[in-house]
Amino acid sequence: MRAKSKVKRMFILDGGSISYDVGMMKYGTDLDKKMRVATPFYAFDTEDGWILFDTGWPLMAVPILEAIGFEPDIKETNSAAEQIKKIGLKPSDIKKIILSHLHLDHTGGLLYFPDAEVYVQKDEFAYAHHPNSFQAAAYLTDTFNMPNIKWKLLEGDDVIIPGLTVIMAEGHTPGLQALIVELPQSGFYILGGDSSYLRENIENNTPPGSAWSPVAGQYSIKRLKAVQKLLDAQYFPGHELEFFEKNVKTWQAYT
Repeated sequence: MRAKSKVKRMFILDGGSISYDVGMMKYGTDLDKKMRVATPFYAFDTEDGWILFDTGWPLMAVPILEAIGFEPDIKETNSAAEQIKKIGLKPSDIKKIILSHLHLDHTGGLLYFPDAEVYVQKDEFAYAHHPNSFQAAAYLTDTFNMPNIKWKLLEGDDVIIPGLTVIMAEGHTPGLQALIVELPQSGFYILGGDSSYLRENIENNTPPGSAWSPVAGQYSIKRLKAVQKLLDAQYFPGHELEFFEKNVKTWQAYT
């Protein structure tokens, strides 16, 4: 018998936005266009305590993003520590953090939560410390190479707690993982992370342009779409600003 979900509520948090090349999000298309994209992350109120899925940008990256033309709108209020305040939490309330992967826009808030257990795929952990040169700039080791982090290294799909299940979504990086969430009233959600920056990735089976393996990335999208049909789940893209502005409620409880 399937275990009852321990997840009581889900909150969507706002990590700010940047201007990004569309070709980096949709493989082989719109190479001459830019689009403003969001950086959401998530908090879950569970029977085992509060859990985060990703942690947003590090504020130290803002000058770099400005220098390379990404036009960041990332303020201190977008930091993980300030975002959880908006839902009544303090850093010590966070018991676990699930990381989709170790790119700097997902690991930037780790320093605020030294007591939390941090779940990441073993393949991602290894690659982040020794990435290929063409992907090295996306990993800022200062955000995750701290000695006090309580790492929990995963080997493939796994149930973190009933109601929060990670599923491999490799392609963008070798150890990318998506999160399947089960809420008590609204049912299942798939948080695809960077396996699908935009709804267009999902609709057209288009892998991200920024990809360690675009073929693996396409297979991951199709796998998650199969899971979506199986569970009748809502499927959230990773970074589409229009989606998060029009279709979700930031800082409000999903149950």
